[in-house]
Amino acid sequence: MERQTILKNLEKVLKERYNFKGSLAGIQFSDQTDESFPKLAEVLANSAAPVPAVLNPIVSGDNTPKIGDPAFVYWLGQGWFTATIVDWLPANLTYMIKWTDGNWAAEAASYQNLCVNKVPDPSTIGVGTKVLFKQGLYYCGYDENGAVCDSSGRGLSESTIQRLAEEQQISDRWHMGRITSVAKNEKGETVYNGRHVDVTDPQASGSNYVGYTHTFEGLQLSELRTLPNVFNCVDSSPTEISSFTSPGIENKCDVFVSKVQADNEAVRKIIRDVRGNYNVAESSDSSTADVIQRIVGQIKSCAVYLVCLSDSFIENPQAMSELLYAKKTLGKTVIPVVIGKSQNWLTTTAGMLLAGQLYIQFGGEDVFREKCIELQNNLKEYISEVSGPGKESSGTSSTVPPRVFLSYCWSNSKSSFEAGQLRSYVGHEYSDPRKIKADIEEKIGEEVWLDIERLNSTDDSGMFGQIADGLRDSSVVLMCVSKEYTNSGNCQMEANFALRSLHKTALILEVGSGLPEDRSSWMRSSVGMVLPAGERPYVFTADDHTEYEATIDQICKKLKETVLFEPKATDVKRKEEVKESQKSQPNETKSSLRASVPMVGDAVVAHYAEWQFFPAKVADFDRVSMKYTVDWDDPDPNCRVQSYNLVALNVTATDDMIGIGSSVLFKQGTYRFGDSTGDVWNLGEITDIVVEDGVRYYSGKHSKNAADGLAVATWPSYRPTFERARCQDLRLFPNAIEMLQAYRNEE
Repeated sequence: MERQTILKNLEKVLKERYNFKGSLAGIQFSDQTDESFPKLAEVLANSAAPVPAVLNPIVSGDNTPKIGDPAFVYWLGQGWFTATIVDWLPANLTYMIKWTDGNWAAEAASYQNLCVNKVPDPSTIGVGTKVLFKQGLYYCGYDENGAVCDSSGRGLSESTIQRLAEEQQISDRWHMGRITSVAKNEKGETVYNGRHVDVTDPQASGSNYVGYTHTFEGLQLSELRTLPNVFNCVDSSPTEISSFTSPGIENKCDVFVSKVQADNEAVRKIIRDVRGNYNVAESSDSSTADVIQRIVGQIKSCAVYLVCLSDSFIENPQAMSELLYAKKTLGKTVIPVVIGKSQNWLTTTAGMLLAGQLYIQFGGEDVFREKCIELQNNLKEYISEVSGPGKESSGTSSTVPPRVFLSYCWSNSKSSFEAGQLRSYVGHEYSDPRKIKADIEEKIGEEVWLDIERLNSTDDSGMFGQIADGLRDSSVVLMCVSKEYTNSGNCQMEANFALRSLHKTALILEVGSGLPEDRSSWMRSSVGMVLPAGERPYVFTADDHTEYEATIDQICKKLKETVLFEPKATDVKRKEEVKESQKSQPNETKSSLRASVPMVGDAVVAHYAEWQFFPAKVADFDRVSMKYTVDWDDPDPNCRVQSYNLVALNVTATDDMIGIGSSVLFKQGTYRFGDSTGDVWNLGEITDIVVEDGVRYYSGKHSKNAADGLAVATWPSYRPTFERARCQDLRLFPNAIEMLQAYRNEE
């Protein structure tokens, strides 16, 4: 074939396939290959359309790649370089791209090695998230001496770098990293800290470039990029790979179970339990196009997305992408199930997506049956028909807020013990709060709020939020007090929120052992301090049927005479009543909450380290992790992020807030930091209260000791106890229910 014919055919191929804009006509090529190829490369380079190496990012929460989008693409272990997307090949999950540095040939890039140049959605970035970040420069050219320059611009002067940047001949070098923490800067802006991915990671960059450091700090959202979600990629073009999907019922399910292989043993048991009532589909370890497409169809069709969270799950990119697709893209109802006892998922994007939701923790064999029952109750809330063979739905509780709320401790419930939910209990058949609730319901003819019937893991307000709503919407609280009740942190929160913050009407029911010392214990506790003064409790400590029935009748009569004297309203009217009552409560309730909950700008006493507490101000509060960020009164920049239950308002407590067993901060020892000095506050527990001339004095003990790492235990000033402190000498921690409600009121 003649040389000109070959050149003409070559030119045609280049134009059709690679968008070649030049011409090969008139070019004199040698018969020698080693001479002809450099000549051809020169022609192609000269004819390539000039494309800037620096691309402006698109501000968009959707990072699904589209044809024409600017992107960063991983190349041969050197880093991530700018390109433009020219095509999408869904059958093998790859994109065709063209480099923007003048390279004329299109190249295939896996979705895993491509990142759209778009500012990401903040809800998709948490601890552990893989991100692209800028570090160093990329340059393909010559130095001042005319020699080929190092690709990171090594040896270039600052003035040359500035000139090349203005000419868009030099660009940023991007690398794959992993977020290690999320914080606030001095302006209150969210910033991200992280590090390069491990060298064994297939997307790791080399470190031999100017400006390399292993970590990055203080980057803002606009300085990061995130990888595309493969499920969004596949869903963007479903018809193109429909031939790969499995037809019919396989793509339809009631419950989709998201899991990873490492958790198969634990999750299989859960799936077997759920499959008895529902059609179940589950995720796969395979990442082929047909499997991903099948999963997309199943998640779209499911009524409930059941995600099995664990350390292995949050470390699996495909699993996390699947959760993001179900929750964020499709808005599916998600029930979180936690495998094991780890809470690491709370700080990841999973924790942000599921913020506030009540999760079901399968912590071990001893609670497996109990948790399966809890899961089945949650599924019934969202799946109208139980589709397993021969099964029928048992229905759910009314969504109308009950007028009566039951507050109790599980440790006093015999039925909880018999259901396998407890290892032991204190009480008997006729002091069981759940039995009391059922019998009162029967006599008053309306529902009573009970946690196991009302709480569900798909409510975004979480357990504390749902309890707060139930208390706020009720007219009266039946408070089943006992030593176990006042020893329970959750029960203390319920009682204090109901009586001190909401000022609810309460009937006190004494359950438990009935022993004099136990009665004295709960009466002198912080709960006892807020109980209605002068009211005798309804006693259920005698194991006697006749006495039990008489006491139930007395309670029902009291309810009907006081708060239930009007007939039960229709569902619509009851909801309207709740709305009206909420309108009349806010000012008083907000004032009460504001007085006990640390808010941004408030003076507090916060944990630092080794169980030492120091004065500070609240800089921020994260509702997902329930942690405060504080600024210390001295200039120390360390240990600023602390859990809510280790940060106390720096205001004097009132006597009605402190009882036997209360957790408090007390002063013992002094500190020095630079020119600053002050008292050291310590975590303690009240053990005794005496009243002299109308003044209450509190004695107590350290809650921590040397074995717990208590720093002051080695100080000369250390004493294991404290005596005769007054309320102004003590500080109290916030109530989690009150805290979440207070921040909800601020929205």
